[in-house]
Amino acid sequence: MADDAATRQGRAGPQGPRGAPGPQGHPGRAGLEGPRGKPGAAGKPGPVGKPGARGEAGPQGKPGARGEAGPRGEAGPPGQLPSIEQVMPWLHLIFDAWEDHRRMREQEAAAHAALAELPAEEDGEPDEDEHREKKKKKRKDKK
Repeated sequence: MADDAATRQGRAGPQGPRGAPGPQGHPGRAGLEGPRGKPGAAGKPGPVGKPGARGEAGPQGKPGARGEAGPRGEAGPPGQLPSIEQVMPWLHLIFDAWEDHRRMREQEAAAHAALAELPAEEDGEPDEDEHREKKKKKRKDKK
């Protein structure tokens, strides 16, 4: 019942006044332009521009006059080569040192060859230097 009361309406009232008529057809052409306005105030000056590229260098000048050469020094006294008796002890020292050096190289080569001929130790287990096991990487379980 409450629903019926909300939808029930009374009698309609009197009608209102009629509105003005709408535009008929297309609007007319635009009218003539009006006179131009006065010019506005002058604007502010813009920012200063970048400087231009640097110019090329001018032509190279002429070389100056060459000065006089300085005085030459005096020649020294002529040198004298040592006699063979003075040189022989030094030569003996050099050749003895060369002989010692050659003997040492031969001994080192013989020792190296002897080590290479020895059989390698093989007891079934690899040495630490020869074989290293790789460490297993710890990885997170992928789901």
